[in-house]
Amino acid sequence: MKKKLIEIREKVNNSLTSMYFGLKGRVANEKGVSTIEWVGLAAVIIALMFALATAMKTSGGDLSEVIITKLKEMIEGINS
Repeated sequence: MKKKLIEIREKVNNSLTSMYFGLKGRVANEKGVSTIEWVGLAAVIIALMFALATAMKTSGGDLSEVIITKLKEMIEGINS
């Protein structure tokens, strides 16, 4: 009986150990994390651009006209 309990304990211990190291490896794996960060950053930038475009249209100006005007001013400032 005692021998049987020791065998069961060893099997349970081995199973738990293998599960622990399997889960630890999956949690420690950081593949793809930087991709998720870049996608999140792109989503934030796109949301800000839409908010800015909406604000520019409601205030009477068109976003594309403002951007073109500012770019022309910057280019002319370089030539001066």
